[in-house]
Amino acid sequence: MTELIRNSGTNWTIVRFTAPNDIPKTVKLRVGFYGSDKIGFPVTRGDIAAFTAAQVDDRTYIGRAPAISN
Repeated sequence: MTELIRNSGTNWTIVRFTAPNDIPKTVKLRVGFYGSDKIGFPVTRGDIAAFTAAQVDDRTYIGRAPAISN
């Protein structure tokens, strides 16, 4: 699926996360890349939604696949 998105010819951002949970949204969000940044595992579903929605207007991660956690 990732290759289809990367080769689509559109501006894209893939938001990666590993352990979504149902606790309330937090204000502390770690964003980075596996292997080079300190990224944890759990992340609230509210934080996933907020970060993903913010990418519509934010060009920081165009053509990249950041990982998020709390």
